[in-house]
Amino acid sequence: MAKAYEQTTGDIIDKLLEALSAGQTVGGDRRGQQSAALLVIRDKGGYEGMTDRYVDIRVDDHTAPIEELKRVFKIYDMTMLSREDRRIS
Repeated sequence: MAKAYEQTTGDIIDKLLEALSAGQTVGGDRRGQQSAALLVIRDKGGYEGMTDRYVDIRVDDHTAPIEELKRVFKIYDMTMLSREDRRIS
């Protein structure tokens, strides 16, 4: 997971999603999969700067929660985020 995080280009969001995928690829949690979440805090990063929750998404009760989280995030990214500089971490 650490290697995937360090080698992934982009911002912290891209790095975290790839780290989750890498962890699952090499065996994941021994209890199996059911849910996944991504929470990124940025000062006034939430909707209209009213909160600090820049990204707060989760997938519950899914057979492939990390892949579903990535799919949901792509939609969230296109509709809710302004990521002009993806190098910010």
